[in-house]
Amino acid sequence: MMKYTDLINENTEELAALDTIDASKLFSRGKAMDILAAAETLRYYAGAANKIHGETLKMSQELQAYTLREPVGVIGHIIPWNFPSIMFFTKVAPALAAGWTMIVKLAEQTPLSALHNAYFG
Repeated sequence: MMKYTDLINENTEELAALDTIDASKLFSRGKAMDILAAAETLRYYAGAANKIHGETLKMSQELQAYTLREPVGVIGHIIPWNFPSIMFFTKVAPALAAGWTMIVKLAEQTPLSALHNAYFG
């Protein structure tokens, strides 16, 4: 996933151009903020991917808490049209880090950046 983040950073202009074409967003904002925020979201969850251990946690009260790593099913993501790159990675990155199977329903108005990211991923 870290290599995927590096690919996003290398192709920032191309991804910003896709969001500009699709969502009529400002190219400069997409390049300076949206794509970088999407890459940082992916980087965050890539760092968290190896921290899912399934251990019992010590609680401050007399409760028991633990993490259980077991697949429950398929995750469905619906991506809105207004922030296509950011919302794609906000929804997809945690599922990738946990190793889940997912179905992504893109907004019909803004599919280009997500399709581009799916191709690179």
